[in-house]
Amino acid sequence: MNMSLNQMDMNVVMYPEITGEEKGKKAKDNGQPMEHHGENHKMNTDEDPNRYNANALSNIVTLNYAMLKSPHNTTLPKDAPVKELKFTLTGNMNRYVWSMDNKVLAESDKIPVKKGEILRITIHNNSMMRHPIHLHGFDFRVLNEHGENAPMKNIIDIMPMETDTIEFLANTEGDWFFHCHILYHMMAGMNRVFAVDDYKNPELPNKEKAYKMLQRESNMPHLMAQSDFAINGIDGEAMLMNARYSLGTEWRLGYNDMHGYEVETHLGRYIGKMQWLMPFIGFDWRYRKMGMDEHEQNLFGQVNKKDNRAAVSLGVMYTLPMLVNVQAEVYHDGIFRVSLMREDIPISRRLRAGFMVNTDLEYMADLRYILTRHIGIRTHYDSDMGFGVGLSLIY
Repeated sequence: MNMSLNQMDMNVVMYPEITGEEKGKKAKDNGQPMEHHGENHKMNTDEDPNRYNANALSNIVTLNYAMLKSPHNTTLPKDAPVKELKFTLTGNMNRYVWSMDNKVLAESDKIPVKKGEILRITIHNNSMMRHPIHLHGFDFRVLNEHGENAPMKNIIDIMPMETDTIEFLANTEGDWFFHCHILYHMMAGMNRVFAVDDYKNPELPNKEKAYKMLQRESNMPHLMAQSDFAINGIDGEAMLMNARYSLGTEWRLGYNDMHGYEVETHLGRYIGKMQWLMPFIGFDWRYRKMGMDEHEQNLFGQVNKKDNRAAVSLGVMYTLPMLVNVQAEVYHDGIFRVSLMREDIPISRRLRAGFMVNTDLEYMADLRYILTRHIGIRTHYDSDMGFGVGLSLIY
């Protein structure tokens, strides 16, 4: 399978609503010829399979970059020096952080380029999202089988797991933006700046200050919060995050001394190409009054004094397949805890589920029905708090 130049038709994967099985079956049963660029075209089995890309579920033929051919020679000067660059498009869909080579713009310097150099850039999309990559200031050649007549573009849409190569002559001075043209991917960090020579711009007297302002845009902190007001208590969470760091706190507040209260706070940093791993430091503060001053044992036989506890911890959280988080932490008093949890499991368009279980023999399961963007109805069962149902507010 040729994983480049849009030759793997992602319409089948991403847009089933326009390439459904029923629609494709109907077209086949009616014996209709394939549509190709406004002209009737019947697919011949002797033709190059890369030339036309037929959907698996329909008779639509999708154009791809391998078909494009410039009417003119687009070769670049043979005597110009060539600077080769490679970028891997990376990110985390769950956290919605997008990057190049696992770095957002705030973590990278400008890329220096000498005027007159040819930049040959190989781009690999290591995510399951398409990324149309755009270059300011230049048109570039999309390298395909047409060689001297490779097409000229200033944007190339790179499908999941594809690798494409472009090149252009950097013959104009300036700081040129190179970014994903899905603008909320760009603002999340998938961008770079090519600095072609040390140009002078009277309207930009302090280029370093201007670049730092641009860098801050790709690493802006954002806040989310959710709180449930239920018949058995109030519980919720708040998180302040940027591209790397996460400061989060969870709370459970009962209406009586038996249920008491609990607050857990974690400060962590996501690492790794996919940002699945987060080491953290934490603080756990609990109070409840069971009447008999019961102290529970955890799965490891350790006594976990939940009635009155304030403990600092070190731990790590890792995202498993199916977006299940496993969290392991050790507290300053030697207590060890492992948790499994998953939030926001889609049951239907508006119904979400979640669960948590840990080695302290605690567990929780919940269902939330989404009424509006900020309001829902949630019901849950918590091993400490019991059954509850109430209103959920989301920011």
